[in-house]
Amino acid sequence: MQNLLVTSLFFLAFSPLLHASGGDMNLRSARKVYELTLAKNKGDKTKTSLTLVSKWGKKEFFADPEWIAFLDFCEQQAKTEKQNGYAEVCFRIGENLDLNGFPHEAFVYLIKTEDLLKNKPAKQIPFFYEFHNRIGMVYLGFRRYSMAEKHFRILINGSAPYQIEIGAFNAIGLMYREKNEALSKRYFERALKLARKHNRMDWIGVLSGNLGNYYYTRNNFKRSRELVSKDFKISSETGQWESAINALALLAELDVRAHNRNSAAMKLKQTQELMRTHVHAMYSELAFYKAMTMLGESTNDYRMAYDNQKLYLSYQDSINQQQNLENFHNTEFQIRFQKKQAQLKLIDAQKKRVEQRFLLLAVIGCFVIAGLIIILRQIVLRRRKEKEVLVLQKLRAEDELTNIEEQMHQVLSNLSEKNKLVQELQSEIEQFNKDSENQLTVAEREALSNRLQSFKLLTEDDWDVFRKLFEKLNPGFFDNFQKLADTLSKADLRLAALIRMDLSTFEIARLLGISTDSVKRTDLRLRKKLSIEQSKELNTLIKSI
Repeated sequence: MQNLLVTSLFFLAFSPLLHASGGDMNLRSARKVYELTLAKNKGDKTKTSLTLVSKWGKKEFFADPEWIAFLDFCEQQAKTEKQNGYAEVCFRIGENLDLNGFPHEAFVYLIKTEDLLKNKPAKQIPFFYEFHNRIGMVYLGFRRYSMAEKHFRILINGSAPYQIEIGAFNAIGLMYREKNEALSKRYFERALKLARKHNRMDWIGVLSGNLGNYYYTRNNFKRSRELVSKDFKISSETGQWESAINALALLAELDVRAHNRNSAAMKLKQTQELMRTHVHAMYSELAFYKAMTMLGESTNDYRMAYDNQKLYLSYQDSINQQQNLENFHNTEFQIRFQKKQAQLKLIDAQKKRVEQRFLLLAVIGCFVIAGLIIILRQIVLRRRKEKEVLVLQKLRAEDELTNIEEQMHQVLSNLSEKNKLVQELQSEIEQFNKDSENQLTVAEREALSNRLQSFKLLTEDDWDVFRKLFEKLNPGFFDNFQKLADTLSKADLRLAALIRMDLSTFEIARLLGISTDSVKRTDLRLRKKLSIEQSKELNTLIKSI
C-alpha cells in the first residue's frame, strides 16, 4: 500500500508534459490565438484544436475555469468536422484534464470518446492504446477495478507500445495487491521483464519496489531487501525521490527486523533528510513513522515508540479521511454522471420512437393524401356554394338595414312634419289671441284645439313604430339602458334614443314637439337619475351601450 501513490505517478511518467510556466492567459486571448492558428492551418479546426489542446495546460491560464472553458471551445469547434478527428480532440482534452488533476471532467470526455470509437477496429484509431490506458487510469483512480482491468487487458493482449504495456501490467498488479491476491506478483514480474528488455530504468526501479513490498508482506525479507535496495538505488540515480524515500524507509524496517538497529537509525536519518529536501506525499510520512515506531520498540525506547506511533496513526487517519472523501466525491460524481447518461439515453430512445412514429405517420399520410385531395375538392366546392349563400344573405341583411334606416328616417320626417304643423297651428292661435279684430268664437277655438290634439307628437302608435325600428338598428339598447336606473321614464327612453341617433337639441325639440328648454330640462333630469354632471358624459354613455 505504501508504494501505491508512487507507482501511480510513475504510471504517468511516459505521458508528455503538457504545460509550462505562465498563467496570464484567459479565454478571450486564447480564442484569439485559436483564430490565428486556424488561419495558418487553412481553416482546419480539428488540427487547430489538437495543436492547442496538447500545447496548453492549466498553468498557462490565470484561472482553471478559463482553461476548461477554452477546452470546451476547442471541442465545439472540432465537432463540426470529421468524426475521427473529433474523437481524437475529445480524447486529448480528457487526457489533458486528467494529467492536470481534473479526473471528473476528464472522465466525461473519455466516455464521449468511447462512444465515438464504438465498433471501430483498432487499426483505424491511431490513439487506440493511449485511450484505453488513460480511461483505465481514471477508472483506477475511481477504484472501479473491474472497469480499469477491462481496459488494461486490452493493452496487454494487443500490440500496445511497450511503455504502455508495462504500465498496464503494473496497474493490474496494483489492483490485485489491493485485493491481497498473490496474482499481483505475476503481473509485476511480467512488467519487470518487459522493462528490462527495453532498459527502462525508471520502471525497473518502481517494479522492483513493488515486488519487494510483495515479498515483505509475505515475510520473505531476504528477497524483499534485494529488490527494495535496487529500487532505492535506481530511484536515487533517476531523481525519483519519493520512490527513494519509501524504499529507504522499508529498508530501515528490514534492518529493524534483522536487529541491525544502528543501520536502521542511519537509514531513517537519511530518510528524514530526503523528506526535508524533496516533495513527497503523506504515504512517505506514514512509512517513515512506522519504521521509527519499530526502531523505538526494538531499542526499548518506548517514549520514542509512543510518539512516533501517535504520528503514524495521525497520518494514517488523515490518509484514510482523504481517501474516504475522495471515494465519496468519486462515487457521487459517478452516480450523477450515470444518471445523466441514463437521461440522455432515454431522450435518444424517445427521439428514435418519435422518428419512427413520424415515419409511420408519413407513410400513412401518403396513402391518405389521395383520399384527402378528393375530400378537399368536395369541401372547396361546398364552401364556395356556402360563400355564395353567405354573400346573398349579407346583401339581404344590408338591404334590410337600409330599409329600416329609410323607414326610421321616414318616421322621423313624418314626426317632424307633424311637429311643424302643430307649430303652425300654435302660431295661428297666438296670432288670433293678439289680434283683437280676429277674435275666435268659442266654436272656432274648440275646433282648433281639437285639431291640435289630433297632431300630438309620438302617440303610442308612433312610439311603437319608432321603437321597433330603433331596436332593429340597436338591439337590446332599451333593456340595457333601463338597467342603469330604476326610475327611468318613457320620456327618458325617448330622449336617450334620439341622442343615440346623434340628433341636436333643436332637432330633438322639433321631433318631440317641445321647446329646446324642455329638452334641456329633460336632459338634466335624466343626468340626475344617472348621477352624471355633463351632457357630453351622457352622450358618451348612451353611445357606448
